Amino acid sequence: MSKKQRIFYLDFIRVIAILLVIFIHASAIDTTKNIGTGQWQITKILNYFAHISVPLFFMISGTLLLNSKKTTSLSYTWKQRVPRVVIPFVLWSVISPIVVGIYVHSLSLHNVLTSVKNMLHQPTSPTLWFMYPLIGIYILSPIIKTFVQNATTEMLLYVTGIWLVTCSLLPSIAVMLPKNLAAILQLSPIANFFLVGGFTGYFILGYVLTRLHAEKTNSWWLILVFLIFGFAGNFISEAVPQIFDANNGYYVTSIFIPIMSVPAFILLQKWGSTIRNNFTVKTFEFLSPLVFGVYLIHNLLILYIEPFFMSHLPIQGIIATFIRYFAILILSIFIIWILNLIPGLNYLLTGNLHKRK
Repeated sequence: MSKKQRIFYLDFIRVIAILLVIFIHASAIDTTKNIGTGQWQITKILNYFAHISVPLFFMISGTLLLNSKKTTSLSYTWKQRVPRVVIPFVLWSVISPIVVGIYVHSLSLHNVLTSVKNMLHQPTSPTLWFMYPLIGIYILSPIIKTFVQNATTEMLLYVTGIWLVTCSLLPSIAVMLPKNLAAILQLSPIANFFLVGGFTGYFILGYVLTRLHAEKTNSWWLILVFLIFGFAGNFISEAVPQIFDANNGYYVTSIFIPIMSVPAFILLQKWGSTIRNNFTVKTFEFLSPLVFGVYLIHNLLILYIEPFFMSHLPIQGIIATFIRYFAILILSIFIIWILNLIPGLNYLLTGNLHKRK
């Protein structure tokens, strides 16, 4: 695969991933209303399938960073890569409590400073949780790169296997067992597998899939695996709701999401690599640099857009969900596009280095 094709399929996956992230958050309120109805079930399934989005982002990062020779450079990592995620994170961590304070009519300097003061401990906006593992992985990336470039394929499969079993399979089985038996499969915190734990597993997995040339896998088998584990995961999430804990750990600890994410990544890679239409290519290339900024801003827009549409839209159900979704999506893209036209501000708020033309 040529460099141009490779870059485009990652742009393609990145844009698809942000579309899914926004749907998760835009439809979240609808998964708590009219429970048991047909429209609720459709929304719930779509929302669950969209949870491949966060793993896709980490797998894209792994594909890019672990295939780059620059990643072993500590100087490049700390001067170029880490600031491009840390600076926007810090600024949006300040902006978020201000916007929320305005929304709830209780904006005060004290509340903002308290949120910012505690930002190392907890995010100032719920969706900013994603930045904590991302920044950690960027910092660890030179170490991980040194390992993967010297590791055999067998060793890489061994590492991802450890991650999948200890961080995902065992917790998934444990949560489905009766309470008096759950502790049997719970590893002691002393025995944690931190370096191959959490979202680091997705990061390595993205690299492994490119190294294995997984795009050669039959598409129908990939679709079948994706659908089976998606519907199974959705069913389990209804039957055993505790599999969805409060701190987004289910992206790892629910075995269904990692297994769904693998065929999803490969399928999107295959489809993205076959796109030749110039308009489609240009559209995704335009949107891709905006994705990080869209992620950082979209949840703040939901604060205002969601109650407005729910109060004024004459229709309800899945159609209303998608109307709200597209309004949030379009406005997020438009605002970040404007910010990217402003030199300096584009770097501070979105991590982009150059003015978009």
